[in-house]
Amino acid sequence: MGTEEKEEEIFPELTEILDGTRELTALLKRTESYQNYCRDLAKLKERPDLYSQLNVFRRRNLQLQILSDTEDYDDKTEELQKEYKNILMESVVMDFLTSEQAVCKLLRKVYDVLYKEIDLDISYMDEE
Repeated sequence: MGTEEKEEEIFPELTEILDGTRELTALLKRTESYQNYCRDLAKLKERPDLYSQLNVFRRRNLQLQILSDTEDYDDKTEELQKEYKNILMESVVMDFLTSEQAVCKLLRKVYDVLYKEIDLDISYMDEE
């Protein structure tokens, strides 16, 4: 018995949920925001060196967000942006980052609806 079959025994409505998820995914892919993102990513990938440099910046920026103390976060972020200023000012990079941010905002709105509509007790995460 495969993993999906076992999951369907535990969650009999899984097929319907996954079908709805696929419909939502198709709808999201048809949005102007996602289409712009795909276009801008393709343009960026036409310049492999620039794409590679941007990915290094993005990795380092993410590490800062995850690992930095709040005290020095702003300084470190500013320092990183100065270090990568030349690539961040490239129009193809600015277009990509703008369209990526739009897709992230769209997905965030979807997640917000799921979070608000699914009553899941996560009060244990609140600080005392």
